[in-house]
Amino acid sequence: MNVLINELENSQKFSEVLNHIKTQQSPISLSGLSDMGKIQVLAALNNNLNKKICIVTYNQIQAKRLVKDLEYFTSKAAMLPKKELVTYDYIAESKDLPYERIEVLNKIQNNEVDILVLTIETLMQNIIPKEVLYKNALTIKLGDSINIDYLKQKLVNLGYERNELIDGRGQFSIRGGIVDIATSKNSGVRIELWGDEIDSIRKFSIVSQR
Repeated sequence: MNVLINELENSQKFSEVLNHIKTQQSPISLSGLSDMGKIQVLAALNNNLNKKICIVTYNQIQAKRLVKDLEYFTSKAAMLPKKELVTYDYIAESKDLPYERIEVLNKIQNNEVDILVLTIETLMQNIIPKEVLYKNALTIKLGDSINIDYLKQKLVNLGYERNELIDGRGQFSIRGGIVDIATSKNSGVRIELWGDEIDSIRKFSIVSQR
């Protein structure tokens, strides 16, 4: 695949497009490209521009297809899902969707996304400023001191639900000096406290609780 990208980067037409982008000449229109040709152009632009790329397409299916094709060329392509708005029955809303959105937003925040793909509908939806989104971020380090009541309230403020034992993401449990926080469907982080001091931080399986 990289051979195709190298050939494209050596073409005169691609050099012209690249120059127009660098000198901020717009609009730029490319026509006659196959679906794979579009992917190759985007991958080549990603290789040659010190800029993030945002691709706006017409539906979620096409957005997922674009990301899947782009993954042949880069590990830094991601799709931001739309917020699912269900006015007639809130139970019908996908429980995984908010976590998928948060995961992509975290990747963007950590500079792990070079090519972002989204739909027109997603683009039109409002989102809270990142300063507000990340002001409650919780950082826990080995050896730190932390008040258990503060930790509990912080997790609640972040939208976590307290259970006796966690069985899915979005949950936490506190048993004596052990705090379990789900980080995905199948795994979580177990924090062990010695008094107020964080004595250990380990990953564990939600299924086996080990």
